[in-house]
Amino acid sequence: MEMPRYQESMNDWEDTAIVIEVPPPVAFFDENGENEPERAPPPSSPQLTEQEARQALLKHVTTRCCYGKGAARDMAITKIDHSCAFHYTLETFTEKRQTAWAFEPYFGGTVDNPSTDHPPGPWDIAATPSSSFTGSITQIEVPHTASIKTCHICGGVGRKRCFTCSGNGYEQCYSCHGDGYKNTLDGEHERCFRCHGTGRRRCWKCNGDGLALCKGCSGTGQIKCFIRLIVTWTNHIDEHVVEHSAVPDEKIKSGSGQVVFEEEDEKLWPVNHFPDTTINMASFQLVQKHATAFSAERILRQRHRVRIIPVATVHYQWKNHSNTYSVFGFEKKIHAPKYPQTCCCGCTLF
Repeated sequence: MEMPRYQESMNDWEDTAIVIEVPPPVAFFDENGENEPERAPPPSSPQLTEQEARQALLKHVTTRCCYGKGAARDMAITKIDHSCAFHYTLETFTEKRQTAWAFEPYFGGTVDNPSTDHPPGPWDIAATPSSSFTGSITQIEVPHTASIKTCHICGGVGRKRCFTCSGNGYEQCYSCHGDGYKNTLDGEHERCFRCHGTGRRRCWKCNGDGLALCKGCSGTGQIKCFIRLIVTWTNHIDEHVVEHSAVPDEKIKSGSGQVVFEEEDEKLWPVNHFPDTTINMASFQLVQKHATAFSAERILRQRHRVRIIPVATVHYQWKNHSNTYSVFGFEKKIHAPKYPQTCCCGCTLF
């Protein structure tokens, strides 16, 4: 059995190891061998009455300090145009594997070195995410790659020069700033009681020895070197909004709607049965994009859904003002940037 390719061993250890991406094995997916799923047509959107449109606007106005209620109460609603906004979301859950040399203090015990067996390949090691479509990272020691070496940081001594005091064993007194004397409130010059007039104090880190415990080996002088496998699960999300009214896309995304279509599988077919062909085209483009966008990652699962958000464009007339506002979502949110009755300027209108 041939040993899998990992990063070459390093003679001179660095604090930051080089991380190598390991591409997943090529998987064959025969789209012609899969039958396209049957899909039901989406339901129709709910209709908004004139009273509901007015009540939604009045509720919205009460949350705005500079909006007057008179316009919402007295305006004449001349027409309501009903439509639907579509919010399409595609999620691709992937797994990426990387390897890097790592080390940790060696406190004794058996070591799983290469002499016991051949190391497995990076994609042959079992690793399972805690849940699908949720990003997470785990690190695993690759079996049969460990070895014991002299600590490269301290040279096997277990201690190194203290960084806090630069190996002197003492540091400048913070009370007298190294003078050894301080001025009292009476203007007298007296010896510093913290350093007893020496101007320096014993280093708190090394206790005056000038040497501190080596962090690399925790004082043992030896480290265990091994290859670390880093497994990263990522949920890649792309979305597209189809909206023919004046409501911005970001507001449509925040509005409550009805999930009228949802599918999950290892590989997905694009949506192709919606009455608005823009959603079908967006689905096709995003599915094709995700099929090739993550070449260094293995696709585990895909999920896409379509939400329908009802939108009502309300035409109204109040005094000499004729305009529209929008009611969207099942919670009846309002988009009224041109509300005719405001009492101050410089406000951000919604």
